[in-house]
Amino acid sequence: MGGESDEQLVVRVGADPEALAELYRRHVRAVLGYATRRLGDPHDAADLVAGVFLEVMQSAHTFDARRGSARGWIFGIAGNLVAARGRRRAVEARALERLYGTRDLLPDDHAELAARIDAHRASADLATAMRALPEAERELFLLVSMDGLTPSEAAAALGIAAPAARMRLARARRRLRKALPAQDGTETYA
Repeated sequence: MGGESDEQLVVRVGADPEALAELYRRHVRAVLGYATRRLGDPHDAADLVAGVFLEVMQSAHTFDARRGSARGWIFGIAGNLVAARGRRRAVEARALERLYGTRDLLPDDHAELAARIDAHRASADLATAMRALPEAERELFLLVSMDGLTPSEAAAALGIAAPAARMRLARARRRLRKALPAQDGTETYA
């Protein structure tokens, strides 16, 4: 098979798997180099090479030596696959743009995203610290901070004296301050 031309091998590809294997051995490095230069990513290039030789196998019967060499035909297949990939990516990008819209992030957007990330982290820290509070302190703290009750109203809701509620609330706040990092990243010890 070593003495056969590429054109002779292409003609035999459909009937003889060894013909395809020989074409592959002869041209895989060149096609891989071409694909890597065009696509930049070695994994995408390897996928494209596989696609090229699959197409060689499927369309060998359409090869016409009068129109050019087998090598040129193989590279033509590679070029068509690169172009098709580019078109597909462009269609996907336009579809995503229509779906989600696009706009550049402004400096205020970056600040808002950073604030949201910080708030998410802080909420997880707060939830952990809240779970660590004794149940009576946690319930009182939630009534005051989340439900908007005054300490006296929260005391009435819990059936305890107002001075006891104020003391529990002060203890809960002190424990939370100790458990939560300060805004500047240092621990607070109130």
